[in-house]
Amino acid sequence: MRKYGKLDVDVKMTLMANPSHLEAVNPCVGGRVRAEQHFLGGKEEARRAVMPIVIHGDAAFAGQGIVFECLQMQSLKNYEVGGTVHVVINNQVGFTTTPDRQRSGNYCSDIAKVINAPIFHVNAQSMPDVMHAFKIAAEYR
Repeated sequence: MRKYGKLDVDVKMTLMANPSHLEAVNPCVGGRVRAEQHFLGGKEEARRAVMPIVIHGDAAFAGQGIVFECLQMQSLKNYEVGGTVHVVINNQVGFTTTPDRQRSGNYCSDIAKVINAPIFHVNAQSMPDVMHAFKIAAEYR
């Protein structure tokens, strides 16, 4: 049980295995979350109870087609999970070329603009900023 302000909240987290950098876990996370939401009743309350969070490296987020496929399917009936929080870690070692030659946009997260998703750029060394970004993302979702 964790205390968040005046609320006591139980948080259950499930970590799914991703045996490589190829982002194969993305649709698996979506399917797992959708199944849990289904068994909780599949309504709005279930969507709020179970939230998918996927962690990516910058090169994989921009370069693996499966990420875009999952993003563009996010509103399909029986696939929708109410929104996924994608955390992109800018490790800058995934590509062997300079950023201006690896993608069309300035940021690896630019592909999320196709679904008008909000994108927050946060310095991970500032935990209050990271927590604030997560709160905004959860509220937006």
